[in-house]
Formats: sequence, structure tokens, C-alpha cells
Amino acid sequence: MIPAQAVSAEFTIRQNVRREAVAEAVSSLELERSIFDSSETEILSAAFTKAWAYVEFDPTLGMLDACERQSELARCLMAILKLGDCNPTSIANSAIALMRRNHARIFGPRIARGLANDSRVSATP
Repeated sequence: MIPAQAVSAEFTIRQNVRREAVAEAVSSLELERSIFDSSETEILSAAFTKAWAYVEFDPTLGMLDACERQSELARCLMAILKLGDCNPTSIANSAIALMRRNHARIFGPRIARGLANDSRVSATP
């Protein structure tokens, strides 16, 4: 496989996997309530600011672009708040851990398979 084809294939895989990852990441945590009062939005805002300082540069979440990371982070934060946690730092830490777990569960096996396939292709004479 020539380098341009490899980059193109990797980009296509990333696009398809991203959509699946964002949908799967929080779908199991969705609860009935979707409206937040002003104190809850303040908690979410503080938690987002704290979490984004780490998530923005987290290399383990590199498969998602910044906009997708922000969206997934917001969903995780809201889901955790819905579960009853009201401490912005605790919510931020839980959301980061949830994003990393989901990312590893969803992307990890696919990346490993992709690397294995790439090594087989490049190893053939």
C-alpha cells in the first residue's frame, strides 16, 4: 500500500469509527431528564472547563477531533450529573475516565487490527 492510500484509508476508518464512538459512548448513560436548571448549568460549565484542560490535549483521545471531543465530553458530563454527582471536580474526573474507557473499548481493538493489517501489507515483498 502506498503512503497516500494508507493515509486515505486511515482517514476513512477514523470518520466511520468516530460516529459510532460518539453514539456508543454515552447512549448507555442516557437518562430521562434532559433539562438542567441554572445551578446545574453552572456546575456543568465549571466541570467542562476543568475537564477540557485535560481532554483537549489527551493523546489517548486523539482519534476524535476537538469538536467531537467537546461534544462527547459534554454528553458524559451531563450523564454523570444526571446520576446525582454535583461536585464539578468529581464530575470532570468521572467524565474524563468515562471518555478514556469508552475510547479504549471502541477504538483500541480497531486500531490494533488496523496496525496488524498495515504491518502485514508492508511486510510483503
